[in-house]
Amino acid sequence: MRKIADCREFPSESACSLTITGKEDEVVRAAAEHAVSVHGHADTAELRDGIRSGLADETSHYGTVMIGKRKVSMDTLHQASEEWNRARRVPGFLREDAMDADDGSTVVVAVRFASRADYERLAADPAQNEWYRDSLAPLLDGEPMWIDGSWLPAVERSAARLPAQGQAPTAETSETREHA
Repeated sequence: MRKIADCREFPSESACSLTITGKEDEVVRAAAEHAVSVHGHADTAELRDGIRSGLADETSHYGTVMIGKRKVSMDTLHQASEEWNRARRVPGFLREDAMDADDGSTVVVAVRFASRADYERLAADPAQNEWYRDSLAPLLDGEPMWIDGSWLPAVERSAARLPAQGQAPTAETSETREHA
């Protein structure tokens, strides 16, 4: 099972947003190196134990997909999301991906949280409902469709099997692997 370490889940003065994903030992090693070089921690057994105990399974993510019509530019929607992220600093929020559909008005937004509990805590927060009503809903044309659920591991091309630069990909250079 792949693991994930997310700096946003640890107290930090720098508001670091780095996320590290991979096999457990790889993530602990990389996160410890990051904690030392960026955050000034000493590389101790206690640091590595703390990192290991804070790891989450990559497949434990939960979230929502919103499909709606927009009344404003994608830049305006993106700015609203960035402002939400800066202002709210929601525990457990991992990422938001948005797609601007070719029809020029449909937007698909996928939001990932570290756990279902993190997502449900936000959904029950009156401040979140107020933000949606006052800041996001006015940017949309009508009520969007929402789909909640658990995220499965992504299927991606393995970096170890990518063709050399300038070389065309072949069937032998593509494979799938788990990655969020």
